[in-house]
Amino acid sequence: MEAGHGHGQSPPTPSSSETLMAALLNVPATELSSLARALAADARRLRCRLAFLLLSPPHFGRALARLRAMPLHAKAALLGRVLLRSLLLLLPALCPDDYGGGSGGGGSHQPHHLLLQQPDLDAALLLLAMCDSYSPAAASPSPVVDWRALIVDDVVASALSVSGLGATPWAALSPYVDAAAKCRRFADVVSSSAGRGAVGVGGTTKDGAGSGAASYAAVLALPPAAGDGAPCAICREVMVAHGRVGVGAGVCALRPCGHRFHWRCALRWLARRNTCPCCRAELPAQDTAAESRRLWRAVERMARGG
Repeated sequence: MEAGHGHGQSPPTPSSSETLMAALLNVPATELSSLARALAADARRLRCRLAFLLLSPPHFGRALARLRAMPLHAKAALLGRVLLRSLLLLLPALCPDDYGGGSGGGGSHQPHHLLLQQPDLDAALLLLAMCDSYSPAAASPSPVVDWRALIVDDVVASALSVSGLGATPWAALSPYVDAAAKCRRFADVVSSSAGRGAVGVGGTTKDGAGSGAASYAAVLALPPAAGDGAPCAICREVMVAHGRVGVGAGVCALRPCGHRFHWRCALRWLARRNTCPCCRAELPAQDTAAESRRLWRAVERMARGG
């Protein structure tokens, strides 16, 4: 009865958390301890910022008003960015030098274009806290929710829990693994919703794989290159050096593959897709969901040891 068990059956697909843990196993042990310290410091900073919002009614009110003024697709994009932030902090090797601004080590590279800054970070912290603290079963029968009181109760209960009192490296890594694992699910949900014409955050293409435009920062950081007489793969015209450099003039080289195109052609192409026309190498995407999928493919390669 059990002799054929497992024959002809594909192995189960690993979960998002399992894939992340496999990728973390490829991080050198010397770097893992410093990563845990950095994440613990970041978690403390976020907790302090949320505590400041809760203890300062004017700042809490401004963050809540900003969040309420956002349309649904903007809230979805904000949630995607904060999940993506956890992924980037957990595995900084995913984008060591996205825009050519650094050497790829020691934190000298350009910050990722989707990382949050104030006041977006305050709105994101508040949105996450609202999602974590709200329960329809425990909500007040009043139609008006006292979000500040609800979040305070949840924060206090979380701080006094066993996980909240932990001081091990895993206690620092675990929340970021959980948030980063949600990053892929978020991208899948947004993509399927956009396909149905429902909630979307933009950036999908009609004729491609929904990759959307390359990030503005990555496009502006493309280096000029000399024309070598070869035809541009987009317009098929010969690329000749005209002595001009800069966006809109001459020739540029795509990163990371190095293929060359006319600036005007590359700008039109990258306004719709974040892939090289020759080899399909990917540039950072402007859209949150598309960028989440791009980085998650890199996570899967790391998990396989590639």
